[in-house]
Amino acid sequence: MTLYYTLVFALLAIESIAFVILILPFPVTWRRAMLRWISKSPLVEKAQYILKFAFVYEKTSNATNRTYSVKHENEDITTRTESSYHAKKFYNQRNIILNRTCVLIAEMLKSEDQLEALKKQAKNQSKEYHRVNESESKLQTEIERLSVELEEYRKKAMNFDNLKKQADNQHKEYVRLTDDYNKLLDERENRTEPKKEQ
Repeated sequence: MTLYYTLVFALLAIESIAFVILILPFPVTWRRAMLRWISKSPLVEKAQYILKFAFVYEKTSNATNRTYSVKHENEDITTRTESSYHAKKFYNQRNIILNRTCVLIAEMLKSEDQLEALKKQAKNQSKEYHRVNESESKLQTEIERLSVELEEYRKKAMNFDNLKKQADNQHKEYVRLTDDYNKLLDERENRTEPKKEQ
């Protein structure tokens, strides 16, 4: 029993020291940082979890020891002490059951908190999935539209290339015809000039 009271006293002393530290006139930013660390620190969460189990374990072991000691006292039972014996036995067994129930409830509450967190996460992921799915479908339609435009531009570019080739060919033909025409003119002038000289 003294170990249990020692643990309770130690916890009370630690809580008192923490309270005194928290009420000291620190700057607001320091105090916020401390409180944020205390509320979100996995170390503090583990310490709380361990303390819960330590106290419940201590109370359970204490109740179990008392139950066994009461069972061994049954040799000295008389009719006057029999009701007292059964009451002690009942209270000790009740304490064992209550302590184990506390552990079970603590585990259930922690599991429910985790379940709620997972549900919220799943809901957020579902919303995110729908948002991503929508944006993907929008992007797909945009890709299809741009593919059609690209095809049109390719056709226009091909038509432009064909037109450019035709223009090149026509220009070459024009240059060739011009050269031929100039040659013919030169030949004609060359023929007419010798006749004038005669």
